[in-house]
Amino acid sequence: MKRTINLPTLLIFVVLLLVGGFWLFGGDDAPAVESREITSASGVKIIAFGDSLTAGYGLPASEGYPALLEADLKERGHTVSVINSGVSGETTRGNLERAQFIRNQNPDIVILGIGGNDALRLLPVEETRSNIQKTITILKSGVNPPVIVLLGMQAPINVGLGYKRTFDALYEELAEENELLLVPFITAEVFLDSANKLNDGIHYNKQGYQKVIDLYLGEPISDIVAKMTE
Repeated sequence: MKRTINLPTLLIFVVLLLVGGFWLFGGDDAPAVESREITSASGVKIIAFGDSLTAGYGLPASEGYPALLEADLKERGHTVSVINSGVSGETTRGNLERAQFIRNQNPDIVILGIGGNDALRLLPVEETRSNIQKTITILKSGVNPPVIVLLGMQAPINVGLGYKRTFDALYEELAEENELLLVPFITAEVFLDSANKLNDGIHYNKQGYQKVIDLYLGEPISDIVAKMTE
């Protein structure tokens, strides 16, 4: 028997979806950021921590998202340095092994973007989740820990719908459990446009990274920096 959805029900669903997206990506319930003493001569110290999507695979360093984000934040009037700590090919396990080193650098903000290589290798999602959680725990340890911003990743469609759903959902879950700001990074709006990617169809080019900053990353990071230095 064919089922139909009446218009009021559909409208309610759309409103709930929009409200949910607003909460997830920086609404009024976004984690609070406390002011902290900035000790670096170069201002707020931001470490971009991740894999090839952070490293800027196939691009000059000036065209990766860390460099573009630093330029964007400086244009907004902030005194910042954004350090690129991306390693191409890194899984969440390798990222975890570097976490204490990153924490020892005493950053003010860590932008954590990891997991894509786990999905490409079809590693168990629970293993990926555990590695990211342990990484977050290390980064939040000690006195005066950094603000952690989690980048939302997505598994490719060809890994299977069940795996993809579970993998994609873990970023929202980890952000909620750890009270982190979750910012979109791999999204249909940017990723499905081939003009935003290298010829390999996997990595962003300069235009793609800039769109991610313009649409998702620049304003939230700017807000965090402003609250830290007010």
